[in-house]
Amino acid sequence: MQNQNGSIVKIYFPDGHLEKPIWDAMVGAGYKLKKSERGYHIGVDHPNFVFKQVRPQIMPFYVMRGRGDGGITGDDILENSMLRYTGLKEKVVVVEKLPFRPTKLVVAISEEIYPDVKSIEDLKQVVGNKELMFASEFPELARKYCDEKGLNAVVFDPIGKTEAAILPPDPEADLILEITEFGTTLRENGCRIIDVVKDPVYSVFIANRESYRNPEKKRLMENLITDIKEVLDSKNLISFMFNVPEEGDIPPIIDFLTKEGFDPTVSKLAKGGVAIHIILDRARVKFLKPIIRDMGGKRIATAPLIAFGD
Repeated sequence: MQNQNGSIVKIYFPDGHLEKPIWDAMVGAGYKLKKSERGYHIGVDHPNFVFKQVRPQIMPFYVMRGRGDGGITGDDILENSMLRYTGLKEKVVVVEKLPFRPTKLVVAISEEIYPDVKSIEDLKQVVGNKELMFASEFPELARKYCDEKGLNAVVFDPIGKTEAAILPPDPEADLILEITEFGTTLRENGCRIIDVVKDPVYSVFIANRESYRNPEKKRLMENLITDIKEVLDSKNLISFMFNVPEEGDIPPIIDFLTKEGFDPTVSKLAKGGVAIHIILDRARVKFLKPIIRDMGGKRIATAPLIAFGD
């Protein structure tokens, strides 16, 4: 495949919990990826893309400055960056929310240090005017939270493993602002969520506004997003196939499937009858299978698939 127009799009590829699902989605969409020896560059079999792996926290800044055309980060990170960097909101555009499992942004404390604190109002009553230490990888959002809640706190970035800052004995922080999916890690470390600041938190594809105004770069980025979304949206879809050997069973089955909202593919079998194929959500199979069986369907089979397009 030749690069006919010469447009090269540089995309920032996230590390951390987003790396594997995005990698798997791209491979599922037909991209061949290969990480460099030091792990910073990701080779891809597409002449118009360059991928570089960086932390999602720095992506909005790089994209704002035009060092890359786009990247995949969290909308919590983007919001924090908008508070940190003047002009970012004007220079960075959110192209699409991606259908990864959303997380939430929460405030938590140590149950051992503050056993009676169940809410942020409880904490304020317990500590009074005491100056608190507030740890977060989202310091601008944490400072905004302090202003909104009237907290007297010194905000600092613990540089990873945020929950460790409130663990006894002798914790470095009184409370944290942290991202979580189910709260499992926080509970395992004896932390209690006392407030939810943002729920849900989505993964987003962001682009440099000037890059996105370039028609060819915009087309390339949107095609990449579509490829990723189609694979993710197909995770619960399967092919459902079966034979109908008796001619008299064919019209009632097709009529039933059509009324259920399907548009079945019907193919003639060499020895008579037809083969029918539909696409459906995996959760519906257990209900549909016995009905089709009772109506004369034979040799029922299912297979995973990736559905490209509507």
